[in-house]
Amino acid sequence: MQIFEYIENNLNIKYPVENLSEPSGIIFIDIETTGLSPATAEVYLIGTAVLKDDHFYIRQFFASDPSEEKELLSAFAEYLKSYDTIVTFNGNKFDIPFLEKRSFKCGVDLSFSEKTGVDLYKRIRPYKKLLSLPDLKQKTIEKFLGVRRMDKKSGRELISLYGNYIADKNRVCLDLLLRHNHDDVIGLLALLPILSYPDIINGAIHPERTVKNNYRDFKGQIRTELIIEFTCDTYVPVPVSCGFSDCYLMLRDNRGKIRVAVFTGILRYFYPDHNNYYYLPIEDRAMHKSSSQYVDKDRRQQAKPENCYVRVRSQFLPQWETIVTPVFKYAYNDRTMYFELTSRIKNDPELFKRYAGHLMSMILQEY
Repeated sequence: MQIFEYIENNLNIKYPVENLSEPSGIIFIDIETTGLSPATAEVYLIGTAVLKDDHFYIRQFFASDPSEEKELLSAFAEYLKSYDTIVTFNGNKFDIPFLEKRSFKCGVDLSFSEKTGVDLYKRIRPYKKLLSLPDLKQKTIEKFLGVRRMDKKSGRELISLYGNYIADKNRVCLDLLLRHNHDDVIGLLALLPILSYPDIINGAIHPERTVKNNYRDFKGQIRTELIIEFTCDTYVPVPVSCGFSDCYLMLRDNRGKIRVAVFTGILRYFYPDHNNYYYLPIEDRAMHKSSSQYVDKDRRQQAKPENCYVRVRSQFLPQWETIVTPVFKYAYNDRTMYFELTSRIKNDPELFKRYAGHLMSMILQEY
């Protein structure tokens, strides 16, 4: 079993590592195996990166032969004791379970249950739509962030390469194996800025202004939209945008903008206690029984939930959860709800902060 160490002096990580945990307690890991199943394959290479004195230290544990797997795992377990936060890419699904099963078989205790796991893939998975990426593979995200990778080999190619190394201990094969793992570990560090997107969506935003804007749609009709402009505590590495229904989100640097269509027209407010109301078909509205005693009986009928309403003409904004009351709808069973865009609401920054967060969560949903 061999251990290889390097110091990376020129890494410029454009993300505050302390957002993950105390930097001195973080270890980044990536593994190479002889197959996908820990029942039939071994781990032969574990790459790690830790931060010390503003430098990243790379340490690679390499089994020159599968028979050295236990020795490799034991050395890694000892090294792991100094760290409490493990950062991986898709480690929850592959690296960690693989290491757990192989270490159990070899009689080595890695004590993963005592560690905090940060899986970059899991963190970014809900934001695939926002990033407009075809998939969330590590190399795909690296390309999105402009990360240049020296190694081009796939995991399948590495298995054959390791077999060749075992056969003749070729130094060229070893260098290629170490280079791929090195680039994967360094890639974890380079991927950290991708966490800026969930940081913004789940963190504090600061609305700066809300303005109404009139524009002509593709049919030439004049429509109205509300624009919510805000700043964030985090900078995004690449500008992004995406939409849902009549809502559109844009992020650039530490600024964001949400555009949402304003509905102008008539919507219905549905009274919650329909048993206490009559529906007046001619007037197309509901009236409380205490106020409708003088209405002719042939002009009124017991209200039902779907016709126990009053119609209101105004300007409205959509919502899919009850952010603002009272709630208006087109029809009783509609999922989309609305609230009236009043002067009071326009001048309430805290309300628009909550509303902007609601819109962002809806925009990011996959449909």
